[in-house]
Amino acid sequence: MEEQKATGIPIVGFLVVEKTATEDGYIAALMVTDNRGYPLEFKASTPIRPSLVQKTLYGGQLEHFIGVELCGKTLLQQAARKTKLILVSERHLLDITDQVNVNVVALWRAGESIKVEDKLKIVSRGTIKPTSSTFQPVVYEGRFIDDTDEKEVIAFLQECANRFDLVEAFERIRSALKLLAQEDPRYA
Repeated sequence: MEEQKATGIPIVGFLVVEKTATEDGYIAALMVTDNRGYPLEFKASTPIRPSLVQKTLYGGQLEHFIGVELCGKTLLQQAARKTKLILVSERHLLDITDQVNVNVVALWRAGESIKVEDKLKIVSRGTIKPTSSTFQPVVYEGRFIDDTDEKEVIAFLQECANRFDLVEAFERIRSALKLLAQEDPRYA
């Protein structure tokens, strides 16, 4: 894993793409944390509100295009802290691997469902079981830059899962986006 140069602490990014509070668009956010879940950087996109024509033309590909091409790729390129691992809560965001040279892993709690899209090429699937009973197991599907990254990434995820609730980090980002929408009408 790449490390933050100043402290030598391994870092991980969490990316979410959500509907706006008014449900007429999408907003994305990237939170970069250390391996304990402490936030080091937070970035949010401005809301993207597609027109009716765009919704018609993109059809079922609209969320994928916005999430991967417009929001995810841009936020990752603008991040001050670079990491080779991005965690996402939606499988379609795994395609960011093809846009930016980064390993991407979709996570959800064991027993929860996630939207399935058959066209995705999934390299790896599995479960991460924290050694502490404090945190629940998580299921993952990942896309990796190359085969040698997979083992290292999963070992790093296991280390992180033993220290903090990986899925809860997505909840923190969603809460931050709601607060941002309350404070700034542009983000509503």
